[in-house]
Amino acid sequence: MINAAQRCVRSQGLAGVSSRRITELADANLASITYYFGSKENLVALALAKELQEWLQPVLDRLTARDDAVVRLLAAVELLSTTFDAQRARTPALLEVFVHASRDTTTPSPVASTWTSLREQLANIIRELRARGAIPDWVEPDAMAALIMAVAAGTVLSATVEPSTTNHRDIAAQFANLLIAVATQQTRQP
Repeated sequence: MINAAQRCVRSQGLAGVSSRRITELADANLASITYYFGSKENLVALALAKELQEWLQPVLDRLTARDDAVVRLLAAVELLSTTFDAQRARTPALLEVFVHASRDTTTPSPVASTWTSLREQLANIIRELRARGAIPDWVEPDAMAALIMAVAAGTVLSATVEPSTTNHRDIAAQFANLLIAVATQQTRQP
């Protein structure tokens, strides 16, 4: 049923999702939503969290690999760009994930848990880089991780709203160059 809810969100948008349509796609009884998930809203929250997890799992895997921290970070950025290219048609559903997460009363929210996991992985890499002296001490890992995620989410929004004028790869390159410039400046100071 979670897969059916995902397909329904992709094709109908969040506003068009109905219990009846989900159960038709899943070939299930209408009462099964309440029985297994408590409500349509809980089912949709799980479907949206799964959608976000599908986008982010390769990035999370890359961030936790055993490579050098810089290599992992740059590879994660490339994976996000590649995923965005491959899944561009799904971005409206992804944006709805973010909107729904702000209204999700489930504790812990499945979407928030996935988001938090990514932010924590980024913060860990930033801590590693700071401990090595690769980035300045003033860079606060949790705040920088949140900033990186905000840039990524904003890029998805911009590329969805203005697809003909927004090149997500150019934005990622500019942001990466900014981070590299900060790191380079750190190594040049006496």
